[in-house]
Amino acid sequence: MRFLILAFVISFSTHAQKAINKSSVNEIVLNTSLTQYEGDLRLITGEEEIYKNFPNLRENVLKNLENGIREGLYGGYTYNVINEIPATRTTFYFYNEELYKVRWFFLRDHHSDLETVVDQINDFLVKRYGEADRSGSLAFWYVWRSKKKYLQSFFDEENELQIEYRDEKIHQIVEKLK
Repeated sequence: MRFLILAFVISFSTHAQKAINKSSVNEIVLNTSLTQYEGDLRLITGEEEIYKNFPNLRENVLKNLENGIREGLYGGYTYNVINEIPATRTTFYFYNEELYKVRWFFLRDHHSDLETVVDQINDFLVKRYGEADRSGSLAFWYVWRSKKKYLQSFFDEENELQIEYRDEKIHQIVEKLK
């Protein structure tokens, strides 16, 4: 009996891993060139007004640029929605001109019934990728992970839902450069 339960768990986990490897979020293909999205991105340069007021932030942006890390705010519609729900903001992250991470932010300021948005998006993600590989101690933290890709849904239970989709290997490289 234990063997059957273990086999089921391994099979289910393997299914979720295959689903996250085969299927993208919003048809976004990780590891594609910055030029594919450039027309709809406002790339962060460190010269923006906010960075003039916060020199430490500017320093971080400039260091990232030196290390080949670029961040851009997506201004189009196609990749700014999950399950037909528009994000408040979508940020693309590149390493050496290659997309390695996308983060969607859903804020209460733009979604008055944010709890319903959280439920709809998490239900969509579970239907698409299977049960999460793990969920955190918070009630609204889900993670789907394979050897290559990582997807996380995190709700702070007050003002913000974040969805992050990334290439795990490149993310680890980038974290060491920061």
